[in-house]
Amino acid sequence: MKNAILFVLFCFAGILVNAQNSNVNKANANIQNGKLAEAKELIDLAAEHEKTREKGRTWYVRGMVYQAIAISEDESVRAIDPEAAIKATESFEKVKSLEKEGSNYYVLSEVQALQLYSIVLNRGITEYQEERYEVAYQTFKDVTKIAPKDTIGYLYAGYCAQEDGDIDKALEMFYSAMELDDCPGLIYTQVIFLLENEKQDLEEALKIAQKGMEKFPDDQVFDKSVISYYIKLERTEEARQALIEALEAEPGNANLWYNLGYLNGEIDEYDMSVEAYKKAIEADPEYIDPYINLAYTYTQKAKEIRQEAMDMDLKTYREKGDAIEAKADEYYKIALPVLIKANEILPDDQAILESLSGLYIRLKMKDKAEAMQKKLVELGYWEEN
Repeated sequence: MKNAILFVLFCFAGILVNAQNSNVNKANANIQNGKLAEAKELIDLAAEHEKTREKGRTWYVRGMVYQAIAISEDESVRAIDPEAAIKATESFEKVKSLEKEGSNYYVLSEVQALQLYSIVLNRGITEYQEERYEVAYQTFKDVTKIAPKDTIGYLYAGYCAQEDGDIDKALEMFYSAMELDDCPGLIYTQVIFLLENEKQDLEEALKIAQKGMEKFPDDQVFDKSVISYYIKLERTEEARQALIEALEAEPGNANLWYNLGYLNGEIDEYDMSVEAYKKAIEADPEYIDPYINLAYTYTQKAKEIRQEAMDMDLKTYREKGDAIEAKADEYYKIALPVLIKANEILPDDQAILESLSGLYIRLKMKDKAEAMQKKLVELGYWEEN
């Protein structure tokens, strides 16, 4: 009798295993038949059953079922499970944990996961272009679940939330992206912009700018932002002291000298700004930024002097104008060799070429001005008259 009971139990267990395997097969068939709600019910049962939940094929079919739901063009089908894209991704990852690397289902799962990512991402882009920002936001949030270490989903989700007027959601997405190693500087600058212009939180904007400066030491945008916020927060001396202390430790650091020059320029300390830019050039003669800013500082000084002449009435100008214009020209002349050196470092830079052209015109150096203009045309920056 005991043996008979064991035999019955064994047969019954076999029936359950076969039933679950049958569920996997039926679910797979229902993908092709478009019966995705039924396929979901069947595969969920198989994924929970102890006899089939440890099989790679079960999870691969589950991934395919949820993927079919997620990528359907029919919104009623996608409504079967709003988290279908996430569950599909989880299923494909489960396959890889159960199967040997390089095995059939392992490779297929990698391929399908990549395809799912591409389809959902493209759908989100289309929704964004159609200005369906709230829908697109949810789609890009799915992208962040499908590829949590890829910044693009967070970036687009943040943009969608921003366009939809939800700044808090946008910042949430951008901050999440900033936790990733390969987060681009673009996201930092976007956070800084929102903090200043939408949240009016200059202290937090300063903190993000400082993080950006640490992460992207070659990007002057963050250095300038830090200095700008110190000034706006009336912490100028704090910024200056920090730069001076840093220079005491690294007197040959061109970037620090450049930042000190920029800071001094922002608070109208002309002589100190010029001196710092010169130190930056001395430390690194190929560093382009101090040349550009030094030339700008000289030309701004010239414009300030000329403004005095422009504010005169005609009679006074006839008496004193020429002398003031000549004084202004002295600063234009000082700026000229600085810009020429900048042009030597970056010979095809449009802004430098245009600045040189304008400077030559101001100094009545017609031939050189025309040479600059000709080069601008040759490089495609200007159209030939």
